[in-house]
Amino acid sequence: MGAIAHYLEERGLPTTSISLVRENTVLIRPPRALWVPFPLGRPFGVPNEPAFQARVLRATLALLERQDGPVILADFPDDAPDQSADDSAAELVCPVNFPRQADTGDTPLLERVLGEIASLQPWHILFVSAHGRSSAQVSGLSIEEAARLIAAFTETGEPMPGHKDFAVTLRNSAEDLRTWYLEAMASQPGEPLSPVAAANWFWGETSAGELLLEAYPILTSSDDARVRQVGLGTWVPRAQKHRLEVP
Repeated sequence: MGAIAHYLEERGLPTTSISLVRENTVLIRPPRALWVPFPLGRPFGVPNEPAFQARVLRATLALLERQDGPVILADFPDDAPDQSADDSAAELVCPVNFPRQADTGDTPLLERVLGEIASLQPWHILFVSAHGRSSAQVSGLSIEEAARLIAAFTETGEPMPGHKDFAVTLRNSAEDLRTWYLEAMASQPGEPLSPVAAANWFWGETSAGELLLEAYPILTSSDDARVRQVGLGTWVPRAQKHRLEVP
């Protein structure tokens, strides 16, 4: 969409757009864009909320009235309306039960993540069988390799050798980890969870989510500007950043 916006602007047609991945929009530099902190696939927030969706649309169109630039990237200030009441009716019925963090004792975090992956593997096989493919393939690593790469960086703060562009590999490994878990979870029996409930499950109840949260301050304090940008981008969604707060 950013390329199309540049093409239309060169021909005298003003454009504005909605961004769901801020770091991509920063790189593409469309003439005008509104970043929204919503799940992928939901540029206007949540369904059945016309008043809120109209606010997002008005904020997007308002960028056409601004005279600053040439590149305008604004941030929508609010999260989507909370639909947790609707989510409460849909609960995980997967027979895989992960121990809570307080019950894990001295088990290393990576070992817990690999244990979760082994437990979820049959469900992910079912997902691939039903859908023909997995989207957790952008890093080029197996899911276990992706987890090990993130854990190694979290422990040392140093790029792992053998990767041409470590920042990109690190970002893609985290994306694969999230995607793989959500694909496996989607194959369980029962009603599918909403995107909000699925995200809360990953970030709040899995060791993989704990690993990504633990990596966040290492990323954002890295001496490598590109690695730092990975952390400041979409590593932890805005709706989940409250989990970074120290009690």
